[in-house]
Amino acid sequence: MTPLHLLFVADHLKCGGAERHLVSLATGLARRGHRVSVAYLKEHAELAGELERGSVPCVCCNSVGGLDRAALSRLRALIDLECPALLVATSQYSLMFAALARLGAPRRPALAFICHSTDVVRRGWRARSRFLVYRQFYRLAQCVVFVSEHQRHFFAALGLRLAHTEVVHNGIDLAYFSPPQKDEGTRLRQALGFGPADLVVGLCAIFREEKRHADLLAAVAHLRHEGMPVKVLLVGDGPMRARIEACRHRLRLDSAVVLAGFQADVRPFIAACDVMALTSHSETFPIATLEYMALAKPLVASDVGGMREQVEHGTNGLLFAAGDVNALAAALRRIADPPLRARLGQGALATVRARFDLHAMLARYEALFAHLQHSTLT
Repeated sequence: MTPLHLLFVADHLKCGGAERHLVSLATGLARRGHRVSVAYLKEHAELAGELERGSVPCVCCNSVGGLDRAALSRLRALIDLECPALLVATSQYSLMFAALARLGAPRRPALAFICHSTDVVRRGWRARSRFLVYRQFYRLAQCVVFVSEHQRHFFAALGLRLAHTEVVHNGIDLAYFSPPQKDEGTRLRQALGFGPADLVVGLCAIFREEKRHADLLAAVAHLRHEGMPVKVLLVGDGPMRARIEACRHRLRLDSAVVLAGFQADVRPFIAACDVMALTSHSETFPIATLEYMALAKPLVASDVGGMREQVEHGTNGLLFAAGDVNALAAALRRIADPPLRARLGQGALATVRARFDLHAMLARYEALFAHLQHSTLT
């Protein structure tokens, strides 16, 4: 294969799902011998070190927000300097910048857009108003890549007519996310104050409203009132932390809910849990749940976004209607059965190995980007 020459354009390099996907994709393609670099618009560079260690140089365009003309000029200058064959935008905002910057390039690169979200439309009238502008740039991309079939159907229902779309499911590094030794999770479990008889439910997510940590706490309070020895491990941090702490106290769960804070390596914390939960009211195709599955953990997940493309109810996890605390409690009550947990955990592991391997994802993108690059060069 002719080496690819790619410039990814991102909003920022904060620790988020889309940004983690960018790191995996960019460094994975670099390891395969392709020339890859990243331009990020805003000064948040938490993941820059991971990119650079993966032989992917990154440059900040120092945007202050909006259509920053100075940042646009910096991106255009970078395109002129590197002459990539393909620009890959990873958000609506970066898509707008990439589409405008390429217009003045001496040799105009192709443009692809990896769309990670549906919330860009759902988050109130401001988001819907912005989308009326951004949707024009969707049409300028030679290809729009969605991360789930549900997401592709969602945008089609909005009347967005695109020349070329693909669905490429997220994938994870199965060598990194492999089932740990049992005693590793046991040691951390003990250190966190969980007993051998406790049913420990884990959730790894930023503390934001749409993740609905409060639904999990309400369900657990209900089960503990019934006498079930269920406890919770929350991994993450964010703007909702004070409200989650207040909810924990109000439900008298101070001794039953551990807030572990942000963790760069979540694997030991997942290993310490018996079951993992997703309680979000909105998702597209989360990477965190694939990580749970790769570590052979049974999953109780809200039936949102593309979750049915990950979870087959009763085979590798349990689904419940988002926001239905009683249904969530019923699913946790059911999954308290150890043989069921073991069966669902093995089903989860088999699913992620068969369908969501990082190398398979890289091969899909490599073939797609090669086609786009070839069409530009010819």
